Amino acid sequence: MTGEKTGLIAGLRAEALKSRHAAPVRLAVLMALPMPLLGAMPYRGAQSFSAWNYWYALFLPVALSLVVACVAQADARTRMRGLLGLGVPLGRTWWAKALWCLGLLALSNLVVFGIYLAGSAFSAQGVTAAGTLTMLCCALVNTVTAAWMVPAGLWLTARLGMLAGIFVPLAAQLVGGFAWSVIPLPQLFPPSASMVIPTSFIPVLPSGEPLAADVALGGALAADSMLTLAGLAVCALAFAALTAAGAAWFARSEER
Repeated sequence: MTGEKTGLIAGLRAEALKSRHAAPVRLAVLMALPMPLLGAMPYRGAQSFSAWNYWYALFLPVALSLVVACVAQADARTRMRGLLGLGVPLGRTWWAKALWCLGLLALSNLVVFGIYLAGSAFSAQGVTAAGTLTMLCCALVNTVTAAWMVPAGLWLTARLGMLAGIFVPLAAQLVGGFAWSVIPLPQLFPPSASMVIPTSFIPVLPSGEPLAADVALGGALAADSMLTLAGLAVCALAFAALTAAGAAWFARSEER
């Protein structure tokens, strides 16, 4: 167990070193800035969360697809020599790559959270513990619900190239996300879960309209906490299962 942990840490350290002066970290931060900077400042003392909705519905899938493809392509360009030179089981290096991308996904969402938290200081109610916790929960939920794109994008980039790694997960997320209204239990389907589960935390409908625009719909999406928890569990399991499958494929393909 100690050896596996050491190998995972070595892989994470290698990913961090590769990304230090490369695109992934910059993309994770810069792509998270436009929408919250436009929408986080209060208007007449009240904050609007519509810009946060546009972030996780549109900007986040685009940013994550680009980040994951860049991380995968960095090793593809060198024919995986960097990974092979670590002396770590290849399955562990794949997990390290997926967890590094997951960390960058969390970083993007924390940037949005930080900007909104700063903006809340200028609202009528100011910074409150309840409001801060709610926004932090939303940032973490956005990370979990979008996590399935990480192993999918890594595998597609390694197997089929950068264009497939960017556009296939992105298309699946956007189509599945905006199809939430025709799915019986959208909380349990990762692409649509990323659209409806945040409704439990911030008062914005999947359409980007304020919750007050359709109280019945918003209440229906946010009311069942068990569906929300089940959806988060499904999203986490999807990330773990897809990453495990990718690690098994990577280990076999590179050891031949």
